[in-house]
Amino acid sequence: MFAQTSSYGAGYHFNLAVAEDTDYKDLEIEVKFKAVKGREDRGGGPVWRYKDPNNYYICRANPLESNYRVYKVVNGVRKMLESATVKIPSGVWHSLRVVQRGNHIQCWYDGKKYLDVVDNTFTDSGKIGLWTKADAVTYFDNLEVSDLSK
Repeated sequence: MFAQTSSYGAGYHFNLAVAEDTDYKDLEIEVKFKAVKGREDRGGGPVWRYKDPNNYYICRANPLESNYRVYKVVNGVRKMLESATVKIPSGVWHSLRVVQRGNHIQCWYDGKKYLDVVDNTFTDSGKIGLWTKADAVTYFDNLEVSDLSK
């Protein structure tokens, strides 16, 4: 298990935990997550094709906003690619799954596909990791990744 337990941070403050020895282009990544608390933000999710703290994809669930979204962060600017309204109870384990092949990104929440986008921003391989925002306290477990490039 891995946890973001500090509630320090506000606004446009992103917490990243990156697996340094990873390098994936086409992948399937799945992680269990439990949103515990946070007044400004709550939840989190996986990052992939990570180049540096200012360039990567992120898929995250947020119980406070009742949404599941996929973003790209380019030169430090986060841009939403797609959003779905989803009831996300706090204090309960959930599953987030992402599959990316080429420029096609699909995202599942608790086994149901909600997001399906095409984006050409990051075409090379990159690292994987985990993400939270602002004061979110979030637990992660069972991070699994499969290389679909082979």
